[in-house]
Amino acid sequence: MSSFNSYLYSLGIAEQFLPDEYNLQNNQLTVPSTFVLSRMKSGEILSVYSDNIWDLSPYLPKCDCRLNFDSWLENAREDDFLFCQIRAEMKKISFALLYIKSGKSIIKSIEQRHTVLRQFAAIAYKNGCTLQQLFSDVAYMSKVNDAYVGVSYQKAIHIKAFLTDCFALQQQYPLLIPAFSTYKPIEHLARLAAQIRLRSGKVGPQTKLIPSRIYIALINALADLLNEFNQNAPALLKWFQRIQQDVNFALMPVEFRRAKRAISFNDARDLLGLTQIFENHQIQKHANLTRYMTLIQGMAKLWIHLFTGMRDNEVNQLSYDCYQTVKSNEHLVHVLMGYTSKLHGGGNKSTYWITFADIQVGVNAAQSIGEVYALLNPHYDMSNPAEYPLFPTLYSQKHRNKNNRNIEHETDFISNFEGAPTRTETNFNDYRQHLLAKLGDELRITKSDIAELEAFDGFRNWREEKDCQVGEYWNICTHQFRRSLAVYGARSGMIGLGALSVQFKHLTESMTLYYRNNAVFAPNILASESQKEFIQELEYQRLVHSYAQFEDGVINIASRLLGGAGTYLQLQKDREQLLTVFPNRDETIKRMKKGEIAYKPSLFGACTNPDSCEKISFTAITSCLSCAHAVFDAESAEKMQKAVQRLQRQRDMQVQNSLLYGQMDSDILALNKMIQKIKTINIEV
Repeated sequence: MSSFNSYLYSLGIAEQFLPDEYNLQNNQLTVPSTFVLSRMKSGEILSVYSDNIWDLSPYLPKCDCRLNFDSWLENAREDDFLFCQIRAEMKKISFALLYIKSGKSIIKSIEQRHTVLRQFAAIAYKNGCTLQQLFSDVAYMSKVNDAYVGVSYQKAIHIKAFLTDCFALQQQYPLLIPAFSTYKPIEHLARLAAQIRLRSGKVGPQTKLIPSRIYIALINALADLLNEFNQNAPALLKWFQRIQQDVNFALMPVEFRRAKRAISFNDARDLLGLTQIFENHQIQKHANLTRYMTLIQGMAKLWIHLFTGMRDNEVNQLSYDCYQTVKSNEHLVHVLMGYTSKLHGGGNKSTYWITFADIQVGVNAAQSIGEVYALLNPHYDMSNPAEYPLFPTLYSQKHRNKNNRNIEHETDFISNFEGAPTRTETNFNDYRQHLLAKLGDELRITKSDIAELEAFDGFRNWREEKDCQVGEYWNICTHQFRRSLAVYGARSGMIGLGALSVQFKHLTESMTLYYRNNAVFAPNILASESQKEFIQELEYQRLVHSYAQFEDGVINIASRLLGGAGTYLQLQKDREQLLTVFPNRDETIKRMKKGEIAYKPSLFGACTNPDSCEKISFTAITSCLSCAHAVFDAESAEKMQKAVQRLQRQRDMQVQNSLLYGQMDSDILALNKMIQKIKTINIEV
């Protein structure tokens, strides 16, 4: 009796309800399409081998086990040859784990193994190969290691368990199923898992990356709403001042009818020029307005998280006057003054959080709301901006209960600041759904968002996570902003940030400069562990991005390479030794980190110089052509052709036989030679 049937029999499953029996012949896995995998309690056949869903739930009721071999690929088609190939391989692997592998453990964990198998199938399909190729071809094995990046400890353990089971089968029956023939990839994964556990101290899933479309939509929506508020902030302050000064100002209809010389709510709105903003946000009574202010305060907080990488506790400790500009090497640097700890009576540790000018959009909004809240709470003290929080609560508990005789002093309240109590993260969380609704439907998850996340982390079950369902709002958590800033900051030229792309680039460069050496500003300003951790993440993401560019521009590119470094890399490719020199992402990133190699875009192609280069400039447009670090491909010829056209126009504007005319003519000649060379070795260009 096979291991699967033996196990089921031991559970008390009657023999007439068991699946068919299978015996391996000549170490070849050949399973009839009609092979019965499960039967219902009535004895009727439930699943056979040819089915694309194997329902094993009658045998494992607690697991409700159904293995789906179709749903791992969205919009799968029966006429898709590669999809059908991979599906057939998946069935062989699952069948072998059930029927051929010895031991009982696989029975209880078959769903878990199947989940990992589906993710490997998706990786194989994405790379245009079968599972057999993915596990055996060196060119594809590197893709497997690449997919490990970003996995949680728990996920790494699940992948390792699956690969170990398959490896054990492969060692016993070498041609039975697609599997690694060497234990090295599994060892690599085990080391990675150990590193993850050591680094994080936890086994939960890694912080989500906000999909780029949602990330950009969030920035745009926040910018629009905060700018609208800031334009109306002076009028809103006057509104609350008038209410404090005149009890008959902005009365609701019932109150208005009873009062003399009163101004109605709507008339007050029109008088102060607030009609449009009130209509935009359905502000029809005082409660609507205070709720709107609370939402804007939450948006201002999100804005600061977006462009600083600060944690919740760090943002909550910002003071009213936190925004500053600091002169550094003749450059004006925009910063938020924060604290690594906030202790009264001295001993506060201050630190700068690097940002850019647009941070004022959020800071100004928060400051305006703080001023209004000070009006509404007479015991709030704004006389010292350093001791007034950027995010005060709407009402303190003491103010709410000011008639409570047990409270001797209205000014007594617990806070990080002497001037007012600070709004807590719990308060913000209460308004999260309202925030999402206010920011618009662009923050709802689409299929393309899920696909992007799957491409970023192929081993995470994104479609099964409760807060990653298509059509639902993305569940914004502020700690996601920290990771997303590092990822998108490192790839600022790759996502549609528009004008912000340049700012992101400058921002992350400034962060790197300061957080590495905080003495850039002042010796008494400390760089916190939080900042150091952030810069480590940023630099790692830069390396990952650099490798991705190297992979696309060297390893996977179809055209032949030229240039100093390009010629060498092409030679390695011709000899099929490139993946020996650069075996996988981890090894290549290690070399990049050590400064042994780099890969970054240049004017016409790419540059492998790990050091900074002064040659790349429009004043020396042809300097890359003869450089030992240059990499050119077929697209380089197109870029050079455009440069030639631009130079010809500029040359023809110069005096013939002048030095400048001659230099441009020489540059044109050099570029045309390289264009011809690239075209010669790339016939299709």
